[in-house]
Amino acid sequence: MGRQGQIGIWVVVLIWLGLLAQGLPARAQALPTATPDADGVIYYVVQPGDTLSAIAAYTGVPIETLLALNNLSNSDFIVAGDRLIVSIITPEATEVPLTPTATRPPPTPVNTAVPPPPTLLCLTAFTDANGNGQQDPGEPLQAAVAFTVFDSTAVVANYVTDGLSEPYCVDIQTPGEYQVTRSVAPGETLTTSGNRTVIINPQDVVQLQFGGFIGTALPVTSTPSPRPTAPLPQDLPVVGSGSSEEVTVQDEPGVSQAGLIWLGVVIIVGLLLTASVVAILYLRRP
Repeated sequence: MGRQGQIGIWVVVLIWLGLLAQGLPARAQALPTATPDADGVIYYVVQPGDTLSAIAAYTGVPIETLLALNNLSNSDFIVAGDRLIVSIITPEATEVPLTPTATRPPPTPVNTAVPPPPTLLCLTAFTDANGNGQQDPGEPLQAAVAFTVFDSTAVVANYVTDGLSEPYCVDIQTPGEYQVTRSVAPGETLTTSGNRTVIINPQDVVQLQFGGFIGTALPVTSTPSPRPTAPLPQDLPVVGSGSSEEVTVQDEPGVSQAGLIWLGVVIIVGLLLTASVVAILYLRRP
């Protein structure tokens, strides 16, 4: 080969190198705008003749970063068609709108009927030490007194006092006329009537006190104080709080008074019999 032939070969080599050098920036300019996939990863598809250094230059990614993203080293080979990761973009967190929780409507208010005040007949037995017919301070409740409450049709209640928890209140279901009787212990003298009739109206609270003593009544040494009111269960209305303004209590003849009446009857009958005998004897005289 002559000198001119060698010069021609070098000219061809120089032209080829020039074209290769001119192709690098042209490829870099021809790269499309990178678009991440759904996971935020941007890939580069290897072209024929690409090297890792050339790809780093095309994409502007440092060679160390390119090797780390793809788990490669400088000695690894790449072929056309390979996809290399050149960047990973973390997607911005999107605010999820809060869905309001459905709440139940407030319950419909229900008007609760308020029960009316009770209608009560409250009973107390006490030891009337001074015999004045009223419970004075210091006169205790009396135990073992049997009460019977009845109306015109049936017995409503039976109760025996314990001397501690009185007054005992009977819940009157049907207002009207009621009769109350109490027992009498042997040798006991009643200072109040042992039989009482009371007319009870709706929502009335009636208190009846029954006094008596055994033996001899103690003399009253001072002016008796007003008759105390026996304690009632809490939250109860006063007497006559219902439709009636007055509560009628009628004392029936007590045991002592009844004895006197029977004694008078016996005396009158005896006198009539005596007079009849005297008249008959007088008429038979000769």
